[in-house]
Amino acid sequence: MSLQVLQGNGNTSLHAVVFMFPLQGHIIPTFHLAKKLAAKGVVVTLVCTEDCYARITKAYDGRDPFADNAKRLGLDIRCALVSDGLPLDFDRSLNAYECVSSVMYNMPSHVEEFMRDLQAKEPPISCIIADTYYVWPDRIAKKFGIPFVSFWTESVMVFAIYYNWDLLIKNGHYPFTGNEGELINYIPGAPALKLTDLPSYLQEFDVSKLDNTYVYEAFQSARAADWIVSNTVDELESRTIQELQLQSGIPFFSVGPLLPSSLVEDGMSKDDEMGSSMWVESDCTSWLDGKAKRSVIYVSFGSFAHVSKPQIHEMAMGLLHSKHPFIWVLRPDIVASNVQDILPEGFLEASKEQGIVVEWLSQLDVLSHSSVGGFLTHCGWNSIMESLWLGVPMLGFPLLTDQYTNCRLIVEEWGVAMRLGECSRSKNNMRSNLVKRGEITETIEKFMDLDGEEGTKIKIKIESARE
Repeated sequence: MSLQVLQGNGNTSLHAVVFMFPLQGHIIPTFHLAKKLAAKGVVVTLVCTEDCYARITKAYDGRDPFADNAKRLGLDIRCALVSDGLPLDFDRSLNAYECVSSVMYNMPSHVEEFMRDLQAKEPPISCIIADTYYVWPDRIAKKFGIPFVSFWTESVMVFAIYYNWDLLIKNGHYPFTGNEGELINYIPGAPALKLTDLPSYLQEFDVSKLDNTYVYEAFQSARAADWIVSNTVDELESRTIQELQLQSGIPFFSVGPLLPSSLVEDGMSKDDEMGSSMWVESDCTSWLDGKAKRSVIYVSFGSFAHVSKPQIHEMAMGLLHSKHPFIWVLRPDIVASNVQDILPEGFLEASKEQGIVVEWLSQLDVLSHSSVGGFLTHCGWNSIMESLWLGVPMLGFPLLTDQYTNCRLIVEEWGVAMRLGECSRSKNNMRSNLVKRGEITETIEKFMDLDGEEGTKIKIKIESARE
């Protein structure tokens, strides 16, 4: 997309109100989009939920990384807060249902109040840019008489699948009642898909859950957008973008990869930018500096997905027995916010010479280090974009939502990854099958043999995708 559709004319600055969805994987690309717009002369009001902002500033010792970044880069980005309808001390990780319900039903009134106050100030609001996963942007935009831009932070393939939800219903594939090996070959711009290639919400046996209703309603809102912008790259998803634009009639623009300017722009120093993490980041640079080139496997399951304790145990022993150096990111709430001591007894002692386990880190710093040879990833879209940009092979281990479709893209369609274990049908919006330690060890050994047949193929495909 040319950002000129939201660029001032030199006399009057355009003013975009950008609403970030309160999950780490959405915050990162939204902030990068805000910086791109501001660099084009657009005044940006960046709106964060109060809880999300509190967690981020806590991770940075009380500093506001959004304001600090904007100041360092000389950008007119004005941070603002809005309530999601829940108190700050409410455990959103442990009580996902209540959180989704509040964002769906309680948050819109707080957004409306915020917009009313902002509308009385200068400069006038030119448009709202809201994450596609919000269910209310079309109503807010209509009420205030301003254009609405829907911002999609995932692959266009996933957008196309959700956009054609009614087609899945019509063909008896939602809820899925047929043979699970049956192919879904009617989504415009998509290849023939298996049930387990669909986002996890669409694989569920019980489709009456609020999560499913929420995502469906969000896409009804997106249908009313004046524009849709997506964190993808034309060269990777051109056919899907073209088909979706023809089908929807809505201008659809790719603006990716949305990465730090220090990575994608010449002359920009990394020191000019800060992260926007919800957790304190460990610095693993010294440890990585002591490892051989391309010898380390980096493991992360992202910022949102939960993993069962038995699967954590199998992964731990699989990594240990592989003998490969590793960095493993395990969030404090990776199993649940009230579950501690998730690693097998004695694992940290047994692996202390081989790898390190941290709660969070700067993923880009790790992926850009020469000692990292591969990424065992949950297949979150940001992780895929970062890996492709930095040329790091991926071992896909999808856990929920869009990650199943993303894994299909990077393994079967683009050939830039291998897959760890086969996926069975999602249950309760989570991966339902346990991958055992023996398979994990064997797959890691094959994956990290970067000069072997599979490794060579992946390297060639990654270089081709980066060109």
